[in-house]
Amino acid sequence: MASANPAQPEAANPRFDPRNARDVYRVASEAMELIHRHSALPDPVCYAVFFAYAAKSNGPLTAAVARKLARNSTLSAFEINEIFTAYLEQDSHTAKRQNIGLEFEYSLAAVSDLILASVKNNDAFRDTLDAIGQRLPTAISIADLDALVGSLVVENRKMSQAMQELDRGLAESHAQIERLNRELEELQNLSLRDPLTEVSNRRAFDVFLAKSIEQAERSGKQFCLAVTDIDHFKRVNDTLGHQAGDVVLREFSALLRRHTKGQDMVARCGGEEFALILTQTFVAAAHNLLVRVAHDVRDTMFLSEEDHEKIGQITASFGVCAFKQGMKAEDLLELADAQLYRAKRAGRNCVKSDFIP
Repeated sequence: MASANPAQPEAANPRFDPRNARDVYRVASEAMELIHRHSALPDPVCYAVFFAYAAKSNGPLTAAVARKLARNSTLSAFEINEIFTAYLEQDSHTAKRQNIGLEFEYSLAAVSDLILASVKNNDAFRDTLDAIGQRLPTAISIADLDALVGSLVVENRKMSQAMQELDRGLAESHAQIERLNRELEELQNLSLRDPLTEVSNRRAFDVFLAKSIEQAERSGKQFCLAVTDIDHFKRVNDTLGHQAGDVVLREFSALLRRHTKGQDMVARCGGEEFALILTQTFVAAAHNLLVRVAHDVRDTMFLSEEDHEKIGQITASFGVCAFKQGMKAEDLLELADAQLYRAKRAGRNCVKSDFIP
């Protein structure tokens, strides 16, 4: 049975041995009870978090869950995903990458074996042809010639069959390697995506921002960075629950995507905070774009997923700055944050930028 206090599972599990079937069963039961207690969906991510928490198999994760439960009696779907991303996701991605790497090794080894077998067959065929060639001048009868021709036919059939097997084996290996490449690409995309909103995560944002700065330094083209967060988002969670908060986050991120171009980036950097990298865009255009976004956020009817009840009016604040030659990523982020703070001080629900001092 799980501990009566969900923030203190250690009393129920002084030790956990993953090789002991009874321990695994006991902790799995506690994980399912925690899922039920927190009204969470029993999906793999949720189960992994609560299993690690109940087993105390991950110290930082256990401490993070305990801190959140000390502030709030339950964990939201976002908080569960956030904990999984911070403490477990990298391990699962690493394990899957290692498995794909092993499969690559096996596939390449199989190709190598096929090629070696083909080389041996070629050598054997050449030796047979040499032997027949040496015997041809000494053939003195029709029977001798028939025997030599028969040997050629048999060896040619063997070689043809060997080449067919080589072609088939190489085709199968090629298909397997293509599948592994697709899986590796999918895994890479997952590691750079926020699981709740499906926009880019902070890791992807940092990489894209560095690349955008490098390209702008080289080409001289303009781009802008905008940071935004949802005004009074905590009130939504506190009054309507975390599920309503998740709806707002998903709808807000979708709205941001609808207003950006294909080469731009929308990223969730944490909680209700988002960032936009607007490529080949001057600050005046970026400011005007985000004024339209802020207007659309105000006019959007956010509805709960369960009963489609109104969540209420949602607003957002925006800070925008333009890249200038010589700037580093931290410079841009500091300037954009400063503009966001200006928007907050101005009463929220507005856009502040270099365009309007």
